[in-house]
Amino acid sequence: MADPDAGLEFKVKPGELDGCGQSAQHIGGLIPGETSKITDPCNQAAGGLKGWLTAGAIQNCGTNWKTLLDKLGTDMGDVGTKLGTSAAYYRQAEQNAHNSMRNPNAPASNGTEPDPFDTTGPVKPRSAKAAE
Repeated sequence: MADPDAGLEFKVKPGELDGCGQSAQHIGGLIPGETSKITDPCNQAAGGLKGWLTAGAIQNCGTNWKTLLDKLGTDMGDVGTKLGTSAAYYRQAEQNAHNSMRNPNAPASNGTEPDPFDTTGPVKPRSAKAAE
């Protein structure tokens, strides 16, 4: 049986995680200022319906919507923070992998010895190397 994950690729772009995280935090921070605009019209409508059963329902509806939207704002801020933390984690993991590949026992080049593999010069495009 073939491996269903064989063709999958997983790529992480920490900059995109940061951007999404910042957007989520920003939007989440805007929500509470906007939800305060829900309760006043509901309370006004309920005030005009004194004695009607719908007055309490309208007021409760506005209050419940505000509560839910405020929670959404908090959740978005939390998710934004976690996305930023994930981006930092991926950057650190990449740096750790890079650092672990260095050989601390390798002699440092003094610049006078020839480099038989041309690893210290500028990177040449493949087509330029193939032409040599």
